[in-house]
Amino acid sequence: MMEWKEPRMFLCDGRLTNHSFKIDLLIMRLLFIFYLVLLHFLIGITLIKTDIVLRIQSRLGYNIKQVEITPFYYEMVEFHRRVDKNILDNSVIFLGDSLIQGVAVSAVVSPSVNFGIGADTTTGLIQRIPEYSSISRSKTVVIAIGINDLNRRDNKEIISNYKKIISLIPSNIKILFSAILPIDESTSITGLSNERIRSINIELEVLCSKSQRLYFLDITEQLTRADGQLSEEFHIGDGLHLNSSGNRIWISNLKEGLSEINPDYNGNTQE
Repeated sequence: MMEWKEPRMFLCDGRLTNHSFKIDLLIMRLLFIFYLVLLHFLIGITLIKTDIVLRIQSRLGYNIKQVEITPFYYEMVEFHRRVDKNILDNSVIFLGDSLIQGVAVSAVVSPSVNFGIGADTTTGLIQRIPEYSSISRSKTVVIAIGINDLNRRDNKEIISNYKKIISLIPSNIKILFSAILPIDESTSITGLSNERIRSINIELEVLCSKSQRLYFLDITEQLTRADGQLSEEFHIGDGLHLNSSGNRIWISNLKEGLSEINPDYNGNTQE
């Protein structure tokens, strides 16, 4: 009677089992590599698309300066040059940063033009004012600039830049300065403080009081909570930029301020 050679079967099974194990191991490795790649991709997107890095830097006390005059700045100035050639005489010219850029200036006064540029500073404004020939033909110039300067220069230099801005605008043109708006320090990633903003505004108000063609508008109290912080009711969630409710308050006050400066002011009366 012949014996069944089971060891050969075991050997065959062993080979098959070992081969299957290697395939499973390879699949697991590929899945793990795919997981790592996907994880790094998601982390990269998070860092690029959100302000998490800036928030961490702010919490740690690091204020890393970014480029002051950006490609976006030059693109906007070039766009403004084209617009500038068609602006009507006696228009109101709005100059400033992203806060002004986000205002529907036609809701304030007509005719008017918005020459706001996001992330701009007093230095950037000094550089581009000579590009706008319409300023010499304007009725009034409204300026809201300075929040982006606070991490770049001290108060003395900022006030000095305000003076340069004034000197660049023809002496027969009235100028309405809007105070640097308050922030919500608990939300904002700027690393700034309302205390410093208030100190700059005090100096700016004093500067404006020295000339009959300069006017100063401060709506801080209308936008802040009892603790002096920008109310969450009036910003878009970043503690800095006004939402539609905040801009509505600003627009209303700009209307009133311009009507006091120019009795024949043609403000948009629609609410």
